[in-house]
Amino acid sequence: MESHWTHHRPGYRCRHGHTSATRPEPGRTPNAYVREDHVLPHLPALLLRLTGHVESHGPASVSREWALPTPTQAISYLRSQEIPLTYDPATRTLTADTPQTERITIS
Repeated sequence: MESHWTHHRPGYRCRHGHTSATRPEPGRTPNAYVREDHVLPHLPALLLRLTGHVESHGPASVSREWALPTPTQAISYLRSQEIPLTYDPATRTLTADTPQTERITIS
């Protein structure tokens, strides 16, 4: 997917290599579009599913305050691990390309 701006908002699209303004051939997979503001809130959940943990703060003897990851932390992790994401517009799911193929639904 490539990034683009639509209606003054960032988003992502996949045109399956089709870059011209001409009509696509019949039977070609339709273009996929997803807005960034629909994806970002779901990335912390994906990070939790990939790593299986939440960071805690404070010593073990004290009540711990749990901190959910932020979208920025999730993005950093995905980049550092070189994990590509695949979006399926039919099911509105985002899948991490890892051995466990974790999926989240974009509402």
